[in-house]
Formats: sequence, structure tokens, C-alpha cells
Amino acid sequence: MPSMETHSVIWGLDIGHTSLKAVKLQRVPDGVTVLGYAIEPIPNTEDVDRDEAVVTALQTLAQREEMRGTPVVASLSGRQIFTRTINVPVLNPKKVDKMVELEARQQIPGDFDEIRWSYHLSPSVDGASNDVALFAARREIVDDLTAKLRKAGLELVGISVSSLAVYNFIAYDQEFEDAEAVVVLDVGAENTDLVVYQGDTLWMRTLGISGNDITRAFMKKFRVSKEEAEQLKCQVADSRQADRILKVVEPSLAELVSDVQRSLGFYKSQNRDAAFQNVVVSGNTFRLPGLAQFMADRLGFAIIELVELEQINVASGLDRDHFLEDLQSLGVAMGLGLQGLGLGKAHVNLLPTSQQLQTALKQKRWAAMVILAMIALTWVASFAVNQMRMNDNVDIKREIDNRMAVNEGEKGAAEKTANEIKPLSEIINPYASYGAHIGYLHGVERQVLGVLGQLAANKDLLPTDLKNDPLDGGEPVPQTVYLESLDIPKLDINAVATPFDQEAEQRRVVLQVKVPAYAKRFEVRSALKAQLEGLRLDETAWRARHPLADVPPADQRPKLFTVVESTREEPAQIAWTYVDPTHRDPVTNELTPLNRAMTQSAYLITFNCTLGEPAAPEPVPTMGMSGAPGVPGGPNYGGP
Repeated sequence: MPSMETHSVIWGLDIGHTSLKAVKLQRVPDGVTVLGYAIEPIPNTEDVDRDEAVVTALQTLAQREEMRGTPVVASLSGRQIFTRTINVPVLNPKKVDKMVELEARQQIPGDFDEIRWSYHLSPSVDGASNDVALFAARREIVDDLTAKLRKAGLELVGISVSSLAVYNFIAYDQEFEDAEAVVVLDVGAENTDLVVYQGDTLWMRTLGISGNDITRAFMKKFRVSKEEAEQLKCQVADSRQADRILKVVEPSLAELVSDVQRSLGFYKSQNRDAAFQNVVVSGNTFRLPGLAQFMADRLGFAIIELVELEQINVASGLDRDHFLEDLQSLGVAMGLGLQGLGLGKAHVNLLPTSQQLQTALKQKRWAAMVILAMIALTWVASFAVNQMRMNDNVDIKREIDNRMAVNEGEKGAAEKTANEIKPLSEIINPYASYGAHIGYLHGVERQVLGVLGQLAANKDLLPTDLKNDPLDGGEPVPQTVYLESLDIPKLDINAVATPFDQEAEQRRVVLQVKVPAYAKRFEVRSALKAQLEGLRLDETAWRARHPLADVPPADQRPKLFTVVESTREEPAQIAWTYVDPTHRDPVTNELTPLNRAMTQSAYLITFNCTLGEPAAPEPVPTMGMSGAPGVPGGPNYGGP
């Protein structure tokens, strides 16, 4: 896929729900310098047309900041983007584009000609293959964004994705150990982007909870309009009732924490060596006082707020302190600018190719002038050229005849190759069952982890007098239950077609959890057993076993497990490290970072869960002559 051209000066433009955020960056010999930035509000009342308000804000911003004539990179948010991660083998770089396009045509729904798409390639954890993150948006969404910027007189050179933009900024500017899996959480008005990267590997997910959910909580509690609720959010820090006001949004924040825990739990299940220590947070939502500490307490990781630049410089003519005060909300714009400078790790560009060509011609005015001169010269000499071509017609016809003869020979070679490829499909097709098996077990894993996530957040299973701070001698309160292991039966493709051809003993899913000693473990065990017994196949598992059938309602699908039994309970320990790099001595107020090994008595409980026996899957289409597998509903290695 073509990437955008590299520029020496660029504007990164983040079009948010309530404001425009723009940052002007320049590439210099020793790195990158921030030349300027601006935040322009977008009217957000019911009587204002959203599209007109965005265009007006863009025009105001462009005129005040003199943006016209300087290249601009903008972004689309996660809710406007279809994202899918696939796994492909390591290929010759010249073949990657074609291979990914074949996969994209199968993975991206709808008319492929009506979408704009791109991809980001990164090495997978196993080192033997690559993870490909596909990004696609409907053509009308991209065209609408392009038209808005054109009305404002802005020179658009690229359209990227907000989650990748934040990743580009954090990966370039913030320093972490190479072995650490860095978690980035960007909470926007309409969606939340969760990004995990370790070295060059990259994994991301869009979460449902966003800043608008917090706004709606204010609207409902205080019976105010949306605009008044937004103002109230901004004034919380100055209010004497800040703690009481934050209680209003605690359910939404708890749901956000639960989504993050489930997502990181899934990532950990796929990458068992991953070590989480820090969560970098971005977005205006984290201006709420106490929110960062709330997240730290419940996630158990150090929360890093964007309050300082580590690699990027600020121009001497710009108020550095004022810029850093707003940095928390500028992560997307910063990352877009870095991509435009050619310094981002991800280079996704959804701008139509024709417009990229127009932009390139504007940047290389000398090339356009040469082309115009050539057109003029051709027009003057057209008569002479036509005469020469008429004289050459005979030679051209002779050449055509020769090429046709060569084509006939190549056609025979192509038919021979096709005949050689055809038997290979008979060897490859049995792997369709393996693909369905992988997709099915992804569904099993997703549902079990979902149950654990809900149970972990159930504070009714904890004593009411439990203290919150382990450093004051109290018990920790991260969650009610911890996942120790989840063993799912492996498939021997040389021995059986599916795991359901095996005996019941071989179809067992073994789940081990640790319940802290302070929790009501008998109630936890009973609740977990009841929820596991109530699980039915989710859409992922159903589609894996029935790729060609419609998905029935949940209550009409088979149960996931036929038997769930608790087989063993034994004493155990939960160990973790309490890290607080910002801790200060309560007496001297000196910075005394904490890094303490902590333990907690617990009980290890083992559950044996026997998989059900769903009906055999429908036959899947065979391998086509092109070599691209025709297995709809196959494994999605990017996550459930």
C-alpha cells in the first residue's frame, strides 16, 4: 500500500467530537520541534448542524494559525474504522501487498470497491510470521472528510487512524524498556483506543466506553443539557465537591476498567511472556481529578500521564508550560504530525491514491511545470509525430503478431502449472477443519475470560470492611478472582478431524483460578460454576462450526459445556509488585518511589469443563486455483 510523502513541516489535525486539536511539527537535524499548536472548539448543541460546525471551526483555525499552504495529516476515529488483525507467513516484501490484498478482500465486509483501506505489518510474537492490522473505512466517510478540509482551504496529504497516531507519538517520544509490553489508553469523546506494543509488535482494540458516557452520567444525575454537562466536567477540578461529583461517573469508569482488564487478559493469554508495568493515558477525560489514581488502584499498574516530552523539543517562541498543560489531549495530533514527517512506526494512509498524486504534484511544482512544457511541445509537434506513426503501423502490426505467438506458448505453460496446482488443494483442504477448530476455541476462550472479568469486578463477594491500601497494613482490593491457567484441548490434525471426535476426557477445558483469602470463596466458586454452566455458544464459536449458516438467537444455541465440576481446592499464594514511582513521604514530602514485593494468601480452585458436541459444520468451499483459501469463518488470529 502506498504511504504518504515525507515533509519537513507538517500539521497534525485531530478532529474530535467537541474540538479540533492541531499541532505544527518541524523535522530538524537533531530530531523534531513543536512550532505551534491550537485547540478550536466545535459548537455541539442540538440546534447546530454538525457538518457545518466542523467546517466553520476548520476555517477559523486555518485562518488564525495560517495553516493554508502547509501539508496536513488528519485522522478518523475508531468508530469510523473497520479493524481486523490477521496472521500471514513471512514473505518476500515484493509479494506482501498482493497477499494482504487477497486476505483483505475476504476479511473486509461489503463492496470492496466502495471502501478505502490500508494495513500495518508487524512481527508476531512467535517470530515466524507477521501480524497484519487491516483498516478500512467507507468511501463516503473519507470523501466527506476530504471535502471538509478542502472547503477550509487546507492541503490534506494523509488520513490515518487515531489509535495508530497515539501509538506513533508514544513509541517515538516516551522511553520504555525494550522487553516491556507498553499499554496505551486513549479515551476520546466517542470511543476509547487500547494499544499494546512491545518492540515492533503491535496489538490494538477499540473499547465501547468513552468520554460521552461520562457526559451522559452528568446529564442524568444533574438533569442538565449536554453542553452544560461538558462544562461541568471541565469545572470538576475547581469544585469543592469534586470527590462527590466523581462518584456519579464511577459506574462508567468501573466498566472501562473491566473492558481494559478483559482485553489485557486476552492479550496475556496469547502472549504469556508479556510483562505489564505501565499504562500511558491520553485524552481530555484524564483531566478529571483523581481519575488516574482510580485507574491505578483498580488495574494494579503505574499510570503515566502525558505531562512532559522526552524526545521532542518545543520552539523557543512557544510557551512550553502552556503547551505541556494541553499535551494530555494532543496525543493524536502529535502522532499524525510524526507520521507526516516520516518518523512514525505506522504509515497507514486512507487518502485516495488520485489525491495523493495531486498532492505530490503540488509539492513538486517543478515536475508540474515540466509536464506542462512537454504537453505544449507535443501539441506543436503533433502533426509530424502522427505522420511518423502512420509509417510505423506496419512494424507495429508485425510486432503484435509476434507477441500473440509468444502468448500462445505462455498460455500452454500456464495451463500446465494450473494442473500441477490442482492436486495441492486436496492436501490443503483438510486444514479447513483445523481452521474451524481454532475459531471455535477462540470463542470458548473469549466466553470464559468474559465470565472471569465480570466476576473479578463483583465487589459484593468481598467483605464490606476491607481496607484499600496494602501499605497501611490492609488487604489489597484489586479484584475478587484471578486467572491462574486455562487449558483448552489441542487438536492433532493427523489423528482426528475435530476435537469432538475424541472421548469426553479429551474434550475437557481445565480452568484454574485463585481466590484471595479475604473473598467469600464459597460464593465465588458457586457463582463461577453457575455462570460457566449457563454459557451458550457465542457468535464466534457458532460461526466457526457453521460458517455458511445464519446465527440463531443466543437462547437457541447449544450450551458451551455439558459438565462443569469443581475438582480440587488447595491453599496458594498471590504475588505481585506494588510500584508507585510518584510516592512521597507523608512527613517530609520527599519523593520516595515504592517497589515492594507483596503476597496474599489465596485458594487455588480447579474446574473441569467438558465441551459440548455441536452438530458437524457445513462443508466449506474448496481451495480455488489462485491458491487463496476459501474458508469463510476460519481462524481470526487478531483476537476473538
